[in-house]
Amino acid sequence: MNYHQISATLDPYIQLLKQTSTPRTALLTHSIYQQVNDLKSLQVFMKSHVFAVWDFMTLLKTLQRQLTCIELPWIPPIDIHSARLVNEIVLVEETDEITPGYYLSHFHLYLAAMEEVGADSQPIRDFITAIQQGFPANEALANLPIPESTKTFVMNTLKSANGLTHEVAAVFLLGREDVIPKMFQQILTKLEDAQGIPCNSFRLYLERHTHIDEEQHAPMGKKLLRNICGNDSLKWMQAVNAANNALKVRHCLWDGINQSIQQ
Repeated sequence: MNYHQISATLDPYIQLLKQTSTPRTALLTHSIYQQVNDLKSLQVFMKSHVFAVWDFMTLLKTLQRQLTCIELPWIPPIDIHSARLVNEIVLVEETDEITPGYYLSHFHLYLAAMEEVGADSQPIRDFITAIQQGFPANEALANLPIPESTKTFVMNTLKSANGLTHEVAAVFLLGREDVIPKMFQQILTKLEDAQGIPCNSFRLYLERHTHIDEEQHAPMGKKLLRNICGNDSLKWMQAVNAANNALKVRHCLWDGINQSIQQ
């Protein structure tokens, strides 16, 4: 793909959005959002999608490691504004105050939602257990009963996490699924009203995801990327490359889940 030279007179972030519009549009209009329309398809979807929820935290903690100091002895962060932004996002995503005095990560909230609707959370639990025991990610994934595209997605995330800071920030900001809350919301009503399935944790996850991620963390991620890239046209071009790759890999993830639903 040929990228236009980013002009100093144009907003580089707007240019980045334009240069990633094709894979982003393809992702947002994927047929998966029509395929997930009942309890069974939702269960299949969540079994793989939970790895994307985990993926989000992998990228976020990578940014925290690169932009703040989590090693000893402590060294003051070079970019204090970026450090503040990433720490604020980590605080909520990893330890959100769900109700007064009750804290939970959004990942664990998603696991609770899976349990509510009967989705199989054993693969992601086995994966995390294997990682905790020191197994490499590829070995931890090898025998899991999930689509190959999901395994490829995880490995690509780990590869992306080894990239330059601005590349990781671009993947973190643009490689996320904006239409997921709307898709979930459509079938939540069916599950609760038509089938009598309680979805309290699921509804809470969607509320937190919609309110926190869309209204707070997305703008923060945008500021973070602007801080890191500044006026460096090379960094913005590398951010475009990283974001495009992340969007394409997530499209492949959706393809694999679609096949599982149809089967």
